[in-house]
Amino acid sequence: MKEAPKHAWGILLVQRDSLKQLLAKLFEEKKHLEILEVGCFKGMLVGWLQESFPKERYSWNYYGVDVVEPPDRRKDYPHYVMNAESLEFEAERFDLIIMIEVLEHIVDYVRALREAYRVLKKNGYLFIQSVICHDKTALSDPTHFHVLHPETLTRLLKWLGFKDVEVKDGGNFAIWCRK
Repeated sequence: MKEAPKHAWGILLVQRDSLKQLLAKLFEEKKHLEILEVGCFKGMLVGWLQESFPKERYSWNYYGVDVVEPPDRRKDYPHYVMNAESLEFEAERFDLIIMIEVLEHIVDYVRALREAYRVLKKNGYLFIQSVICHDKTALSDPTHFHVLHPETLTRLLKWLGFKDVEVKDGGNFAIWCRK
């Protein structure tokens, strides 16, 4: 994947077409987007956003949250050190929350999803990409607290109050849903 070295990605956005499709849909609905990436690490996504949705044509702000402050992270975005299970943002702050290959690393991922719901604006979207539970990397990665499956995650998201849940299958699956 050409994006990895270009944007210093440690983990790839495998479902980039799915995310691009969702962002295009959101930009049709809104003139400006407030975007939060949970588990941003080094700010890997912001370069892809700048390239795919240039600020000359699209209006958006990107914020990154992670439990660490990497010394070599990108410095062209606001970065906050905080836990996904306890986001320190006011309610209904963001139009889109993105979690790429992060949910399986969060101890209490249900609480993290509740927090995402809380800080999403009404009709805001949550985008999740994860490795599917039966993939050997899902089971062998010692940093994973959970293995995820799109069907059970869909049921959980609906139970938490999310609507319009869509799943995109692949080696890594993507789910997006609306508050």
